[in-house]
Amino acid sequence: MFPVGFIIMFTEFGSAYLWTTTIFLGLQALITFIILIKLADLLSVVITTAVVLMASWFIEYWGVTTGFPFGDYRYTGILTPHIGGVPLAIMFAWFTLAACSLLAARFLLKGSSEISAMAIASVFILATDILLEPFAAFVNKFWLWSDSTIPMQNFVSWYAIGLLFIFTFSQLIKWYKNTGYGSVLYKIPALILLINIVNFAVVNIFNNYVTITVFGLLHFVVIIVLVKIFRDKKQTDTIDPAGKY
Repeated sequence: MFPVGFIIMFTEFGSAYLWTTTIFLGLQALITFIILIKLADLLSVVITTAVVLMASWFIEYWGVTTGFPFGDYRYTGILTPHIGGVPLAIMFAWFTLAACSLLAARFLLKGSSEISAMAIASVFILATDILLEPFAAFVNKFWLWSDSTIPMQNFVSWYAIGLLFIFTFSQLIKWYKNTGYGSVLYKIPALILLINIVNFAVVNIFNNYVTITVFGLLHFVVIIVLVKIFRDKKQTDTIDPAGKY
């Protein structure tokens, strides 16, 4: 999936197949859904998934129609199909990004604190949008901003809505308690997140959107460094003066 995406975006003939982004995002959403039902009660996952998908559609529909909360933008016809003017791919993207961000944050923290995981996950969503905007709006033209300018309210809204979706996943889903945070079920969402980050960053830099890309990547670097410091300190605090756990 990842190499095919690069072929599509870095070749002249590939632009005709940008619509396959919907398929790629659909596959990511399906993988994420399968992971969730292995980590939690099936009914709660189905209900939460439906809530997030419907809420993301409504928010995007409202945004395109009124300009609130993201700003003045419109979707082009590249990401098909549309549901009421909102690409199905965008609904997949919100679902996958919110779920994978929470699971990746849990993986990094190894279950230290759910509140901390939600806080970190919301920063992941904000940082991903910083990388996503030039990739989607300026390079691939999935959507177009008025005056070709990304308003600051877009990033504030992404952070707030991302946090809301993360809270929804955290609280509505009935999570199993016997799955370790170091298991492969938590590593795969982190890998999905990493693949998208690399994808956006490489395409952006290739198209000379360097400053905003570096700014977005710095968010991830800072979070990872802070988590490492936290985990090292926690490990040190568990060692007694004799150097034994």
